[in-house]
Amino acid sequence: MLPATELIESEALSLPVSERAELIVHLLDSLEPRPKVAPAQIEKAWLNEANRRYQSYLQGEGESYSADEVFADLRADDD
Repeated sequence: MLPATELIESEALSLPVSERAELIVHLLDSLEPRPKVAPAQIEKAWLNEANRRYQSYLQGEGESYSADEVFADLRADDD
């Protein structure tokens, strides 16, 4: 890291947790800004997507996996 970056990091780590969290949000937004969409619109979009996936599952489209299979795969990835 550059000395200036190290200084910024050191100062940021000395901030209270709530201020560090705020700083993190601002830094992440600078990398990939969030769309300016109302939370209700986002929730509606997720509900529509969940319903679409559920209907697809009910119609036998695509593959489905049990929770045991998913967690076994995740554990295998950790090895």
